[in-house]
Amino acid sequence: MEKSSLEKQQKLLDGQSVALDGIQFLTRFQSEALQESRNTLQRLKEFSQEQQEDLAKRQEKLQEVHDHLFENSKSMLEAQEAFEAKQANMFVALDKLFALHNAMLLESRVIKAFVIYFLSIFVIYMFTSTKQTYIIRPRLYIGLCVTLALEVASLRYVNDTERQAWIINLIRSLFALLASAQLLHAAFSYRDYEVLNHQILLRLVDKVNDMQNKKDLSYDEDTESEVDWTSWVDTDLTDDDDNLGDPDYKIPLMIKDNNLVTTSSMTRRLYNFRPR
Repeated sequence: MEKSSLEKQQKLLDGQSVALDGIQFLTRFQSEALQESRNTLQRLKEFSQEQQEDLAKRQEKLQEVHDHLFENSKSMLEAQEAFEAKQANMFVALDKLFALHNAMLLESRVIKAFVIYFLSIFVIYMFTSTKQTYIIRPRLYIGLCVTLALEVASLRYVNDTERQAWIINLIRSLFALLASAQLLHAAFSYRDYEVLNHQILLRLVDKVNDMQNKKDLSYDEDTESEVDWTSWVDTDLTDDDDNLGDPDYKIPLMIKDNNLVTTSSMTRRLYNFRPR
């Protein structure tokens, strides 16, 4: 019994020694693990510190870059404001330049219109220099003045260039059409009343002369029956010019009037056909 108990105690002691060895091994392992964990924590701490320092440096650099960008943005904004001011001044100058260009264009068109209408006045004067078309000269001049006024008004109050050209061409075409129609109407419907009156007077004078000749013939026949021509033959007459006419002979009143009408008609036949 004692031997078995001793064996059991010996086994127990062996087990305890084994357990102590395991505990020592576990203790060493724990100490090594703690040391490794401490080393790891130390390395992690150092790494985190390095990362934090690096992050702080990067943040400082980012802040510097941000400040630099902010300053650059401020300078860009100032430059943009200055550019906008210069651009506004440029736009004002361009507006003034466009206004000056439009004024010069308007003046050039007005001068061109005045030149064209001055030539039109000369052309109208040439076409209305005849007797047939002289009567419509004032109407054509009035129409030309109205056309010029309408064209100047369209140039001054209409801003669209294409619309201005269309209105000006329409006004000029209407004036040319109306002027041509009036010229043709005046040329084909003209009646020279002075020439007609002259022809009528000539016909009347011819008729009066025929009537007077008939009366003279009848009067000569009556006088031939009453005059004794033998006494005229036997009478001695001198060859003086004063004695060639009969002092007792009186010209009838009708013949005097006829002579006056004849002389007046002859003077009227010298008609002045000079065009006005």
